[in-house]
Amino acid sequence: MTPKISVITVSYNSEEHIEEAIQSVLAQDYSNKEYIIIDGASKDRTCEIIDRYKEQIDFIVSEPDKGISDAFNKGIRYATGEVICIVNSDDVMFDGALSRFAEQYDENYDVFRGREIIKDYNSGKEYVLTPTLEYPRIPFKFNVCHMATYIKKDAFERFGYYDLDFKCGMDRELLFRFHRLGAKEKPIDGVFGIFRLGGISQSSKMEKKKRQEALALARSNNLFPFEIVIYRIFLCIKSIGVKFLKR
Repeated sequence: MTPKISVITVSYNSEEHIEEAIQSVLAQDYSNKEYIIIDGASKDRTCEIIDRYKEQIDFIVSEPDKGISDAFNKGIRYATGEVICIVNSDDVMFDGALSRFAEQYDENYDVFRGREIIKDYNSGKEYVLTPTLEYPRIPFKFNVCHMATYIKKDAFERFGYYDLDFKCGMDRELLFRFHRLGAKEKPIDGVFGIFRLGGISQSSKMEKKKRQEALALARSNNLFPFEIVIYRIFLCIKSIGVKFLKR
């Protein structure tokens, strides 16, 4: 099958990396696609860079938004494809990624999840991340693989869009919610792109918010009070460890 795939890039002051992201999407050899860019009214050269490619981009909007989740939701609502794929402004989609996905597409599933490369461009270190396909009651660890997650548009209409209250862990919250509500998930083979370390979700300034979101997600799993305490202690220890490693 050759489903229409809507690729969405959201950006805000992304002049450093967005051109590479755009080029990686436009280089795809899959014809049944559309490309949408949602910009949050950038104040740097982001819009100038996007404008260079406007003839090859199907839809562009630049306006203030309520954060990344809001930008994702705007793109999904504008999309006309059967399947949604999100490539953030500092990510890179590998050549042939859309074709590789289409070969494994099955309309009977709602969510498709493959592997991605996590790369630290400062140190040069990288590794392949495999998605966690089981949904633990206490989410000590859960690999999303954002770059390699494809979701049918009608799944958003049935199970809901990204939660605007989540500023860092919106992908994790969405997948857990979809799972609780009965979404059918299929693993797909292949490494689909590069997730660049250093975005907002890795910012030390967001550590408190990340812990708050992790606890909110845990509570949505109807944990017992003692399980919440255990998870809270785990998050505190993890936060201390992250700070120590960054010294």
